[in-house]
Amino acid sequence: MIKLIAIDLDGTLLRDDKTISEANASTIRRAVEAGIEVVICTGRPIEGIQFALDRFNMNTAKHFSITYNGGLVLHNDSREIISETIMTTADVLRIYDMMYPLGLPIDAVDINTVHRLKYPKDWPGHYDQQMPFLPFVPFDLEAVGMDHHFYKTVTNTPKEHIEDQLSKLPDWLYQDYSVMRSHGHQLEVMPKGVDKGQGLAALANYLNIDVSEVMAIGDEENDKAMLQWAGTAVVMANGNEAIKKYADYITKSNMDDGVAHAIEELVLKS
Repeated sequence: MIKLIAIDLDGTLLRDDKTISEANASTIRRAVEAGIEVVICTGRPIEGIQFALDRFNMNTAKHFSITYNGGLVLHNDSREIISETIMTTADVLRIYDMMYPLGLPIDAVDINTVHRLKYPKDWPGHYDQQMPFLPFVPFDLEAVGMDHHFYKTVTNTPKEHIEDQLSKLPDWLYQDYSVMRSHGHQLEVMPKGVDKGQGLAALANYLNIDVSEVMAIGDEENDKAMLQWAGTAVVMANGNEAIKKYADYITKSNMDDGVAHAIEELVLKS
């Protein structure tokens, strides 16, 4: 019996125009009313999913979110932290000093603000276009200090530019941090060990829910860890082909209410 459902946002729950269909919304509300814990599991901060929490009436002490790709798990209402893994300013500067000569822009994200480090010439970052609801400020080392807590760095630049530079990234980046492509045009660097699977496991442990009672729904590379960890893995029809091999079930696309279809078929009907 499924007791916990973790749902990715972009490309999964959201349609291509970044809206939530009424079919998805009503099915999720039915699952919640049936006593099933439904959580958004995303690379976004909680401010970036508030519209979804409002839609599902999940701004209460009984509900939770997994944000920053598993780096921060917290209560939706009080923002009380259940689990977090951070990097410091020293990590951000180390990553920046390596990426800047490659023409890779980075933004550093803390709990509620995006800090813009100086962009390489001709290669500005575009993360603000994806996260218009977050405040963006120039990075100020004197203001934040060396021990400031960050959850990730984001490189948002044309897909072809990232792919041209990937082979130049040093081994230490992969050895010391978690590195993933959340989209073709976006590369994220997080503290070592951070992924959606780790965040989902932390929440399931907190709620005393067995892995066999957990279902995860996703579509992209950054969903891989939670799909591998969950007892039931669901991948969207529009999902990355490399991710589909981890699926126990392929549901309909994000444009065809795939989340609602999976929950209906695998949870509510059973």
